[in-house]
Amino acid sequence: MVIVQNGYECDYEMKLFYKLFFNIEEDIHVYSNFEYRDKLINVYTEIIYKDDIYTDDYYYSFDTENQKKQFIKKIFTASCTKSFCHAAKKIKNINLPWGVMCGIRPAKIVRELMDEGYNDKDVVEILKDIYEVSDEKIRLAHTVAKNEKILLDKIGEKSVSVYIGIPFCPTRCLYCSFVSTDIRVSGKYMDGFVQKLLIEIEKTADVISRMGAYVENIYIGGGTPTTLEPRHLKSIFDCIKNNFNFDRIKEFTLEAGRPDTITREKLIEAKNGGVNRISINPQTMNEVTLKKVRRSHTPDMVKKCFAMAREIGFDNINMDLIAGLPDETPDMFKYSIDELVKLDPENITVHSMSVKRAASLRFTDTELAKANDMNDMLSYAQHVMEKTGRKPYYMYRQKNISGNLENVGYAKDGYMSTYNINIMEEKQTIIALGGGGSTKIVMNDRIERIFNFKDPLEYIKRFDEILKKKDEILEIIGDENNGK
Repeated sequence: MVIVQNGYECDYEMKLFYKLFFNIEEDIHVYSNFEYRDKLINVYTEIIYKDDIYTDDYYYSFDTENQKKQFIKKIFTASCTKSFCHAAKKIKNINLPWGVMCGIRPAKIVRELMDEGYNDKDVVEILKDIYEVSDEKIRLAHTVAKNEKILLDKIGEKSVSVYIGIPFCPTRCLYCSFVSTDIRVSGKYMDGFVQKLLIEIEKTADVISRMGAYVENIYIGGGTPTTLEPRHLKSIFDCIKNNFNFDRIKEFTLEAGRPDTITREKLIEAKNGGVNRISINPQTMNEVTLKKVRRSHTPDMVKKCFAMAREIGFDNINMDLIAGLPDETPDMFKYSIDELVKLDPENITVHSMSVKRAASLRFTDTELAKANDMNDMLSYAQHVMEKTGRKPYYMYRQKNISGNLENVGYAKDGYMSTYNINIMEEKQTIIALGGGGSTKIVMNDRIERIFNFKDPLEYIKRFDEILKKKDEILEIIGDENNGK
């Protein structure tokens, strides 16, 4: 692979779209020439592929006067990537529903345009004309942006969210890159980890009080938190209740996660502990795929866990699916969507397959879904969610995501997760506890991050440093208030 850019460089974006069309090992030369004069952008692209030459000569009229520097850069970048994709499509017909829009939060671009005074028609024209986004994705981004704004406007002044990371899993899934350890190796550290976590909860409550803040949302994630024993969960819930004012907590989520870790006793402890939202995550309802990705449960176990959660009284349940799992066809994914809709959870989150560096899947020869099949899967999900009254309210994209597509949370009215919005849009401070937690201190346009140790043993051994990291929060806020 050789990419040469003249006149304007956007190396990251060019490589991103290059990988949608070609393998990185292929012997391909790309030449891009960018010119801007007399309010006219011209990008000429030439691709040499298998001894043939494919070209595109792209023109776009654009006046930089009175435009923000950041917006000008976006237009120049979009022009270069569009010209490349136009030439590449003459070689391989790859569908790009998001056009040449990059970045993790497509809906944020829409919301920023709305905040700058653009009306709905203007926003649609910009997405279509500049980025070549499909009508379906424009509708999705526009809806997400509006629903996000509703929730963001409700964030309480002086409120924070709390994230508690439980870095244990029964086994490691083939595609996983999250902070977690297999309990066959790390299970012996559970008691020690929980003992330290209780101290960290107490310390965090004191820090939040000294900040003059209060807790609005709590999210217990991982890993798989329900890998812990019921006694561990009870001690955590009791400690949270004793240290935080539940009268002001809107949302308390437990990521119950894998059905093979969920028991009646654990769900009862969660219910008694104040949890009002849980996740039960099948990822797929096809048993052959579950075995392939090393998940030790069946679709029938998913259904039984869901029924048990309803019986115990949980009326806000999220379920996750992944589009593009190894060797899954669009029909197999559609079957999973249909099976979840029959259960009727309040939230369904649809993820696009993303292969991270730490995932075991990188070292297999497993076949993943192609871009066009991925788009078919997500289009079906979007159609079914709309049909069943679930609205998209948060959306993000990841590096190496299949088809340059998206992850979307859909929810019925009244069940949109405020924590999910906050973690994505970075409008509220989130204080992280436990293994692998990442605190984000939001101060107007500035964000400071503090990281907890990932490994359970390191968390235990270096716990004094964990407590010092909590004091850092007060130092950072103090510096901000003092104008430093």
